[in-house]
Amino acid sequence: MNGFFSNTGNILFAAVFAIQFLAIVFTGLKNDRRALYYSNFVLLIGLVSGLFVTLSSKLFFALPTGPQNSLLNNWIRLDGLSFYFLFVIQLAAIPTTLYNFSYLRHYMEKKIGIKNFILFYILTIISTQVIVIANQAVFFLVCWEVMSISAYFCMILEKEKEEVQKGSFYYFAASHVVVFILYIFFFLLHHQTGSWFLSDYHLSFEDGAVISTIFILSFIGFGIKAGFMPFHFWLPQAHPVAPTVMSAFLSGVIIKTGIYGIIRTFLFIKPVPEWSGWLVLIVSMISAVFGVWYALAQHDIKKLLAYHSVENIGIIGIGIGIGFIGSANNLPAVEFLGFGGALLHTLNHAIFKSLLFIGSGIVCQNLDTRNIELMGGLVHRAGYIALFFLIGSVAISGIPPLNGFISEFVIFTGFFSIAGELKNYYPILMLIMVVGLAFVGGLAVACFTKVNAIIFLGSERKEVKHFHTTIYDYLSLGIFAALCIAIGFYPAPFVEIVQRVIAASFNIQPSSTLINMDWFYLSAIFGSIVLGIAALLLVKLWHHKKYGSRVSGAWACGYENLSPRMQYTASSFADEINTISGSILLYNKEIDKSEKPFPTPLKFESHSRDFVDRKLAMPAYGFLKSFISKIGIFNQTDIRYYIAFILIIITIYSLIAFLWT
Repeated sequence: MNGFFSNTGNILFAAVFAIQFLAIVFTGLKNDRRALYYSNFVLLIGLVSGLFVTLSSKLFFALPTGPQNSLLNNWIRLDGLSFYFLFVIQLAAIPTTLYNFSYLRHYMEKKIGIKNFILFYILTIISTQVIVIANQAVFFLVCWEVMSISAYFCMILEKEKEEVQKGSFYYFAASHVVVFILYIFFFLLHHQTGSWFLSDYHLSFEDGAVISTIFILSFIGFGIKAGFMPFHFWLPQAHPVAPTVMSAFLSGVIIKTGIYGIIRTFLFIKPVPEWSGWLVLIVSMISAVFGVWYALAQHDIKKLLAYHSVENIGIIGIGIGIGFIGSANNLPAVEFLGFGGALLHTLNHAIFKSLLFIGSGIVCQNLDTRNIELMGGLVHRAGYIALFFLIGSVAISGIPPLNGFISEFVIFTGFFSIAGELKNYYPILMLIMVVGLAFVGGLAVACFTKVNAIIFLGSERKEVKHFHTTIYDYLSLGIFAALCIAIGFYPAPFVEIVQRVIAASFNIQPSSTLINMDWFYLSAIFGSIVLGIAALLLVKLWHHKKYGSRVSGAWACGYENLSPRMQYTASSFADEINTISGSILLYNKEIDKSEKPFPTPLKFESHSRDFVDRKLAMPAYGFLKSFISKIGIFNQTDIRYYIAFILIIITIYSLIAFLWT
């Protein structure tokens, strides 16, 4: 297999990317419908072929041995970590692209051009894949910029809307801050090693303060892209305004490139000091707790899901922090649990978050609103959509027997492993972390109980004459839902893949910690539970057939003819929990009280604003805007001034690069 992949495999990868690039040609067709179907069909062929080639790689058959399988004179690196993230990207992109066939027809009916969106969507997918296999720093940065700019142009499909302009600007600004930080990051790596190739970066914290600077720059730069707090403020602004297909890919895949960057940096400088592990662990726990708490306070379904991305990036970061602590203390078993949980949750989050975003997109398209308060009773019109959304909700909440539970279980085990290995004050610290992560799970359950109850149960708050779905909707959601169930019930193959990646790419001796965690018994327990539920259902059906059933109208508080005024709203459901941390959530309530002697209809609303955005990011932006406005050159209307300014900056960059190299 190794010989196959060093020769034929490289050719196959080149063919896969050629097919995906070929899809761009079909975006030039005059007819939008043909451009949609032909380009996405060819892209799907490229993605499915790519997934087949990735699955045929040595990652899934034997331990990867390093970067010797490379293309273009080592500009592309195919090691275990690269293969794994390729697998995640391609696996998530296939059902998401299937949804394109259904979703973009909505814009064609509105006479909105979609060909530019398709073009940049294809470029986004291709560049994201190339990023995780790039082995040359400048090539990496170019692909990173292509990914960021392409995603931005996808985001502004409805650029005439003010909220789209605002949200896309947040994304655009954050993306370019990341590129600037990564420019300095790679510049310092080149200064230390004299090479632009990632495979040549072998450093140590003993080399001086510059290595600590490299680590911090990596964590900030890649952390902004991933969405760790307090670098997350762009994410809840950008995700809701993007087309749903792009929201799913942004949350499910693109932000994972930040996780890839952090882990790749670890491979440059391992072993890391313990303070780095605690830094990542604390920032990640804050992200997880407040990400889910902010989500609970939202009424915009897509903004709610965006904050859950912050939460789950925090959970992934917790696993990375555990791995760092294991590295610092030379504990391979802890490293396996930490990095294993992080990598497995990266895959799981890509699956269930894409499912939830696509499910929300179907709902929002049919109701023409993202406001949960205007939804209700959809289970009667879209039972299968409700079922798929429920599967995603259970998975993201970390409830067994679905996939979210598996990766969080590994991370929990990592906490207990640290407590058992290091003793002293570690048990109490790990107990605090365990309680924190359990608290996150509890808030996630509360949040998705609210979402599913308000959207799908009860009576309709807004009249829905017809709920339109297509076969592509069911295919896309069905694939993601099946993956949630498959990984939950039979996690052993996926855990084994993760173990191979860590053993090879991290240069750690294979450990039995992950693979021997009694996954068979866990699968047996889950299977028994399902069989028990199925048996009870059969008994119920038999009882119903034999004795019949009584049907009566729904009632509430003794009243028949249930109306939306008798139901919980999203605001009232979560009010008590959100009030606890109202100062950090910037949570406020608006209650219209009647001052007349006879009761009149009352109104209750709650709002939450992002603390980092309102108290830190916007004041900093206001100061910068005020400062720049005082510089005369920026007030010029002649474009020649701006061209001259750009040339000066390029010259300065070139001089710095020349002097330092």
